[in-house]
Amino acid sequence: MQPSGSSWLPRPEPIDLDYLSLLARIDELYEGVVMEPGQWDDASLSDWLDGAALGGDEPASKDLARELRRCVRSAQRMRDFWSQGDQSRPVDAGDWRTRVDVAMGARAWRPTLAIAQLGLQETPSEELFEEVRDRFRVVNSEYWMEGVEYSDWVGSV
Repeated sequence: MQPSGSSWLPRPEPIDLDYLSLLARIDELYEGVVMEPGQWDDASLSDWLDGAALGGDEPASKDLARELRRCVRSAQRMRDFWSQGDQSRPVDAGDWRTRVDVAMGARAWRPTLAIAQLGLQETPSEELFEEVRDRFRVVNSEYWMEGVEYSDWVGSV
């Protein structure tokens, strides 16, 4: 029997989200906007957020949606930075990760760290543990869980 009244809504099915794939898609977005900024206009960034980020599904949580929006705002800033003909930026800044760092530094990586941490909370895995460890170091310039193995971490949580 269903409760009466308009406040009852069926519970949505949980979304089986692959955080590692999502992080890889964000890295591809960042690489695209810093290496080929002319290929990314506001409409394509919006399309990426609406469809490509989660395959058309709504984000599993408000926190994830917020961090995805932050990634797109960072991508817009990096695109704008690398599209300018400004002489103050290096002509050859190396690989795409270096270009992200030149344009925004740790601010660009912060939302990716938050997404990796959300993934580690929701679906812990050794791969996500390593993603958090790597991204934490980039964002905070210090190590996270140095010397701690995933198996030890899982046992302590």
